[in-house]
Amino acid sequence: MKEPIRIVVYSDYLCPWCYIAAVRLHELEKEYGNKINISWKSYPLVRQEIPDRLINPHSVDSRHRAALEEDKISFSPWNPDKPYPSSSIPALQAAKCAKLQGDEAFQKFHVALFKAFFVDGFNISESDVLISIAKNTGLDVERFCSDLSRKSLEKEVLAEYEEGRAEYEGWGIPIVVVGGRYPITGAVPVALYHRAIELCLASEIK
Repeated sequence: MKEPIRIVVYSDYLCPWCYIAAVRLHELEKEYGNKINISWKSYPLVRQEIPDRLINPHSVDSRHRAALEEDKISFSPWNPDKPYPSSSIPALQAAKCAKLQGDEAFQKFHVALFKAFFVDGFNISESDVLISIAKNTGLDVERFCSDLSRKSLEKEVLAEYEEGRAEYEGWGIPIVVVGGRYPITGAVPVALYHRAIELCLASEIK
């Protein structure tokens, strides 16, 4: 059996376009099965903690525009008086903890993180929120909390960011790299991902 087409996604849980890409790429996972392998890498939009941060006009506008892009998901307005996530790092670290419990655990947690932030309005930079999501998605919470305390996780997140930035300086996220040869940025139609995958599959046949 041939190796699956590798798809690498540089993404952040505070980015509405990354949520849209996650939904569309999941459709492709169901269609292609083991012909593709999707791995998610960290590209934090907010790398330094900003205490008492409030939502800015750009983020408000992004939510409104993203809501028009994909009818399979919804985006709820953020309460402007409520503290906005102070950093991207905690959620990205938590996703890595979920991944340590297997692909299925990661997928459930991954989707739940996006939903918690964009639909339910939870502050996913808070540890108690992340632990609650872990519990609700069936993770081993004791192991999750232990892994979340590891100092090496932040280094992993930032190393992936530097890797993506070195290769795709100035690009917006999500950045979806199909087969190591087709980098695609933004929340694009499923057909564009589909085309890149088919080109990779065709080249393997040759």
